[in-house]
Amino acid sequence: MKKILVPVDFSGHTDITCTYALELAQKYGAEIRLFHTFFDQFIIADSSFPESIDMSTMYNEELLKEILHQAEKRLETLYDNLQDRIRKEKIQNVTISKSLTGGEIEREVITICEEYDPDIIVMGKRGEGKNSNIWGKVSTYIMNHVKVPVLTIPEIKKYMGYSGILFSADFSDGNSLALKKILEIFMPFKSHIHCVHFLLKPKQKEEIEKMDQLKKSLSDRPGAVDLTFQMINVKDGVQKSIDQFVCDNNINLIAFEPHKSSLFYKLFTKDITRKNLFATNIPLLAVPIVLQ
Repeated sequence: MKKILVPVDFSGHTDITCTYALELAQKYGAEIRLFHTFFDQFIIADSSFPESIDMSTMYNEELLKEILHQAEKRLETLYDNLQDRIRKEKIQNVTISKSLTGGEIEREVITICEEYDPDIIVMGKRGEGKNSNIWGKVSTYIMNHVKVPVLTIPEIKKYMGYSGILFSADFSDGNSLALKKILEIFMPFKSHIHCVHFLLKPKQKEEIEKMDQLKKSLSDRPGAVDLTFQMINVKDGVQKSIDQFVCDNNINLIAFEPHKSSLFYKLFTKDITRKNLFATNIPLLAVPIVLQ
């Protein structure tokens, strides 16, 4: 891992998002690219007087200049703060860069991904103020349109680590590749990865066979990797079963494949407007798999 893209909107938990990126960067000697997109569209005033058009245009040009100036200032401050932290903590192998652009958030993030070619994207799950729901929709859009893992960080107060990881196995064709990618990313953290299939109906022979196949596909993994496979019966509802597993196993990251039939993808997209899911309080990692 050499490049980590961190889209930011300067919301209150931008610092914790950067912390998660920094912890990854330290393990790999990677570069962190801070990226911000500002709104760059003119706001044309509604007026019935033709002579007001020039004044409106001038006003909007000045407004755009101020928006750009404030964006540059805030990005520079974030960049400086992160550099100061690196110096104070005597981190030797991490570099920081920054990019600023104007336009539609979703499209600009996709464009920077094509240009920068990151190995992973780390971003907040909710945005600043009135943009909170918009930013949540952006993170969902990004995970649906990029080919690299997307780590979304919720509004939490401290870094929770990567020691306990829950991977939601739905027995799709990409599960094996997704698990291998997760093992690759978190190998330096000596994580315990729980590969879990939540049974919504009584266990079927077909599901047992698929879990066995998944185990066999990971049989050649490095011996240092702590990987377990389980099937959990959902008795009192999906949310309660997930909450219980997360608590019992000290899970601090949930990983899943971002496709519409994925259990956690459904929870993630619904969570834009719902706050009562446990998954809101821990980071979520979407691992897209493109099968040939």
